[in-house]
Amino acid sequence: MTAAATALKAAKLTLVEPIVESPNAEKVDAHALEYKRLEKIVEEAKIAYAAVKKAEGAQLEKLHAALIDLVRGFGGKHAEKSKILHGIEWELMATFGQSYGIDAAAVERLHLALKAAKQTRLLKKLFTEEKSYHLAPNAADVLKAEGKLPDELAMAALACFTFTPRTPQLDVRPKKTT
Repeated sequence: MTAAATALKAAKLTLVEPIVESPNAEKVDAHALEYKRLEKIVEEAKIAYAAVKKAEGAQLEKLHAALIDLVRGFGGKHAEKSKILHGIEWELMATFGQSYGIDAAAVERLHLALKAAKQTRLLKKLFTEEKSYHLAPNAADVLKAEGKLPDELAMAALACFTFTPRTPQLDVRPKKTT
C-alpha cells in the first residue's frame, strides 16, 4: 500500500461546525492545520493516482488494443456491428462502428453536375434538404436502382460522403450462465 493510500485510510475527516462566533487565534490555527493536513493527503493521493495511471494506464491501453484485435480476428458474429469471443468464465465483446458526414460543398457540386446532366431529380432522392444535406434513408437503394452513373457523376456523388471509423468499444464481462 502506498504512503498516500495509507494516509487516506488513516485520515480522520472532520466536519467543520458552522461558524457562529469569531474564533480565537488558537482555533484559527487548528482549522488551518487541519486544512493543510487534508490538503496534503489529497495532493499525495493525486500524485499516487497519476503515478499508477502512468504506469498501468499505458499497459491497459496496449491490452485494450490487443483485445480489440483479438476479437476482430477471432471473434464470432454477435450483432450487426459486434463480435464476441468466449472464454470459460469471461467473454470479450467488441463493437465496431463507423459514422458518416455530409460534405455540403460536395453536394452542391453534385447538384450542379446533375443540373448540367439534366438529372436533378436524383439529388432529391439521395438527400433531404434542410439547412444542410442529410442522407436519405433509401439512398443506397436509389443508387442501385439508377444503375451505372457516368464516372463524373459517380465521383461527385462519392465526394459527398465522409466516413470516419469510430473507436471500437470493448466490453470485458463475466459470462452469462443460463
